[in-house]
Amino acid sequence: MQPHPTDHPGLIRVPGPSPATIHLRFAPLADRDQFDPASWPQHPLVKSPDFPGWWDIDIDLLALADGAYEYEFVVNGDTAVPDPYAEQLTRFGGYRGVFAISLGKRITKPFCWDDEFKPGITLPGNNQIVIYEMPIKWMASDPGESAPLVELGTFDKVIFEHLDDLAGMGINCIELLPIEDSPQTLNWGYGTRFFFAPDYDIGSAVDARFFVKACHQRGIRVILDIVMNMFAPSCPLAALAPEWFQEQASPGRQDWGQDLFHFSAPAYGTYYAAREFLSEMAEFWVSGYHVDGFRIDDFADINNWDFVQEVRDRATAMSASLFPGRPFLVIAEDSAGRFAATDRKVVDAIWNFGYRNEIRRLVTNSINTSFGQPSRSERVQHLVSKDGPWNDWNHSFDAGYADLACSVDYVTSHDVADAPRLMNIILGPMLQSAGLGDGSVENVGWAVDGVDNSPNTVLHNIVDAAFYRVFGAFAILMTSVGMPMFLAGEEFGDVHDTDYVGVDSKQQDPVQWKRAQFQGNTALKAAVTKLIQLRTSHPALQRNEVEFFYFHPQFDDNNGPRVFAYCRTGGQTPGAPGQLAVVANMGPDFFPVYNIPGWPWKGSALTEVGYPGAAPAWNPATGELSLPLNAFSTRVFQT
Repeated sequence: MQPHPTDHPGLIRVPGPSPATIHLRFAPLADRDQFDPASWPQHPLVKSPDFPGWWDIDIDLLALADGAYEYEFVVNGDTAVPDPYAEQLTRFGGYRGVFAISLGKRITKPFCWDDEFKPGITLPGNNQIVIYEMPIKWMASDPGESAPLVELGTFDKVIFEHLDDLAGMGINCIELLPIEDSPQTLNWGYGTRFFFAPDYDIGSAVDARFFVKACHQRGIRVILDIVMNMFAPSCPLAALAPEWFQEQASPGRQDWGQDLFHFSAPAYGTYYAAREFLSEMAEFWVSGYHVDGFRIDDFADINNWDFVQEVRDRATAMSASLFPGRPFLVIAEDSAGRFAATDRKVVDAIWNFGYRNEIRRLVTNSINTSFGQPSRSERVQHLVSKDGPWNDWNHSFDAGYADLACSVDYVTSHDVADAPRLMNIILGPMLQSAGLGDGSVENVGWAVDGVDNSPNTVLHNIVDAAFYRVFGAFAILMTSVGMPMFLAGEEFGDVHDTDYVGVDSKQQDPVQWKRAQFQGNTALKAAVTKLIQLRTSHPALQRNEVEFFYFHPQFDDNNGPRVFAYCRTGGQTPGAPGQLAVVANMGPDFFPVYNIPGWPWKGSALTEVGYPGAAPAWNPATGELSLPLNAFSTRVFQT
C-alpha cells in the first residue's frame, strides 16, 4: 500500500519529513468578502502512523457545513503552503486548493461522462491518427486587432470556436501542450506547479473534462504533454519535502531553470517519492479526465528508462482497466531519436527530430552529401520509410523503428526556435530573392497579410508559390510511414509575428486566425484538409509498406533535377488499385511536361488529392505518365 492516494477523499495526507508542525486552515469560498487567512481556524495534522515522513488529517471528522472551501497548510507556524495534490485551484492573494463538502464529508465533484461517445463514434487507433499540436494559450486571437499578441486561449474558446472546424478537417488527435497548472501565464507551461489541477488561467477542472468529452464526442483523441524531469520552484513539493523530491545536481540532466525531480534514491526504504508522485499523476489524468495518452517532455534529461517505463505501464494499465479496447499512446520527446525505447516498450513512440530536420532539408533543396556518404536518393527513401532518417550530427542514419506508430513525424512543432513555421522558412528567401524585402518576420507578415489587396502581381505569384510549397511538405508528411503531426496554424500557413528565437517572444505568438480567411491561406487549408482526410481513411497509409519506383537519373548529382516518386503499396506490388502514388519535385526546376517511365498503373484512372492540377496523361506506346510539375511541388494520386 502506498501513502497516496488515500483510501477516502476526506483523508488528506501530505509529505513533510522535516517540518515540526503542519496545520490545515480553510474558509468557505462564499466568505471571500471577509478574506483573512491569518484569522482562519487551524487544525493540526498528525504524523502518519503507517508512513514515515507523512502527515494526516481527516476533514470528514470536522463536522463541516456543506459547501466549497479554500484551504492551505501552515508549516512550522508561519509558512503558508498549498496542497501539492490539489485538484481544483483558487487564486486570491496566492494559490490555494479547493475542496467540497456534502453531507458532512469531502466529495469529488461529479462529472457526467454518460454522453462521452455519440452513436457510431469511436476513437482512432494509433496507426490512424493525425496529431494536431495545440498550445491552448495560442488558440485565441481577435481578428479585429492588428496584432493581437496577448490574447489567452482557454478550454471553452477551443470547444466553441475551433473543435468543429478541426473535426471537419479530419483531425482525430489533439496533443495539448502542458495544461497542468504553471506559474507562466503567457508561456507554454513547461514548468509545472500543480500536477493534479488544470492551469488556472485556461480553465477549471470541469472545463478541462468537458474539453476531453467534447473531443471524444467528435472522435478526437486527447494526448497530454507532461513534464516529469523538473518542477517549478513555486511547486509546494519544494516547501514540504525538498529532500524527497528535489535533485540538487545530477550529471547529464538539465534543469532549464526549474527544480529537478529526485529519481536517483528512495525517500525511505524502497519508496521513491518523486517516481510515485508522477506515476500517480499519470493514473489520475487517465481516470479523472479520460485522456488517451501522454507526451513526455525532455525524456533525455529524465535519464531513467526504468522509471519512465513504470509510468507508461501504469498509465496504460489504468486506461485498459477503465476503458477496455480504447487505444492509448505514450510518446517521448527524445532529440537523440533512440527508437530502442520503443522496442523495449519504455514508451510507445518517439518524436522524430531526425524526420523534422531531414524533411526541411528536402523541401528547401538543401540535402548535401559528401563522398563516401549515402546518396541523396538513399536519404529520401530513409526519410519516407521507417528505416530511420539521416542524422547530420553523427553523419549516419538514425535507427529505424518497428512500426509507423512508433514515430511521430512532423515538420513544425512548438519548438520554433530550432525549426520556425514553414511559411517563414519558404517565403522569406523568396521575397528576398525577388527584391521584395529582407525575408524577416516583419517582411513575411507584410506579404501574407497584404497580398490579397496588393496590385503587385510578382508578390501574388511568390506568395501563391510559397503556399504550394507548404502543401508539398504536407503531402510528403501525410504519406510518410509514421504518425503525422503539425503545429496549430500550419494547416493554413500561419506565420510568426514575434521573434521566434527569444525565450519569451517565441512562446507569446498565438495563432492569428484572421489569416485563415485570406484567399491563399483558405486554399491551402482546403488542400491540406484533403490530405488529412486521406491519411485518416486510406488503408495503405495505415500500414508500413512503401516502395520507391522512380528517381530522376541525375537526382543524386549536386545540381540535378529533384524528381522522385513512391507508392504506398498496401502490401501489394505497385500497379494495383487502392494504392497511393506520390510524385514530388523538390527542386527549383519547372517542368511543363514531365515523363515518368514505367508508370506501374498504366492507363488506370487516377484521383488527385490536394490542389487541383492538370490531369496526367498515360502514353501506352512508351509506358510513360506525363504531367506538369511545378518547382518544389508534390502531387498525390489515388489509384
